[in-house]
Amino acid sequence: MIKVFKNNKDLWPRPKRSRDVKALTVKLILILLSMIALLATLYPLVDTNKITPSRASIISIVGVILFLLYSFLVFYEVSTMDGKHIFKQSDSTSIKNYMLHWIAYGGRVAIWTRDMSWANDDRSKNLLLEKAQSGELIICLPTHTSFSRELEEKGGEIYVYGMELLSDPSARFTIAFYGRDGSKVAIGRARADKHIIEEFDTGSHPAFNLANELVQVAKNASQKKNGNEI
Repeated sequence: MIKVFKNNKDLWPRPKRSRDVKALTVKLILILLSMIALLATLYPLVDTNKITPSRASIISIVGVILFLLYSFLVFYEVSTMDGKHIFKQSDSTSIKNYMLHWIAYGGRVAIWTRDMSWANDDRSKNLLLEKAQSGELIICLPTHTSFSRELEEKGGEIYVYGMELLSDPSARFTIAFYGRDGSKVAIGRARADKHIIEEFDTGSHPAFNLANELVQVAKNASQKKNGNEI
């Protein structure tokens, strides 16, 4: 019996802030405190009695410029972090929770994976089975697994493109709201001891188009393997 989880906001919580968001916040606060400390150090050295209106204007202009520079720094750092989530490689629970949240609330999803090994618990399997039954699941992988066959029996679209085409894919991505306006892709990659997941909307980056076209390639290759070439 498959449970329905779509309306359970507690089971699929929004992913917590990543380490880099916290590090960014600390960095910006430290820069601000450093600027305040610098001003506090220089202020006693200024002879306020000798400040003329023109010098006061210059000081005010410098202050405004520094404020604008700091504001630009905040804007730049925040904008470059948009759609980027970073986890420790050892934090497999957070990585999986992120992916399950993405799948649960992503409408029709297309998942590019190697062997579905990440779906090794009842919670993950039940969600994928639910998505398959509702016609909202596409899986692309080089060869069938026992679980992918089960998903196919439940109504999931499984595109097995063959080991001869790509035996050990290193790419990992999931497209949410696949095939409609507003679709977006989450692409995972490893960097040192971190696992980085970046999100791209339709048309915002070539990575989205590449991921979308890979799903089409997998679909066509799967149809040819099954003798259903269109």
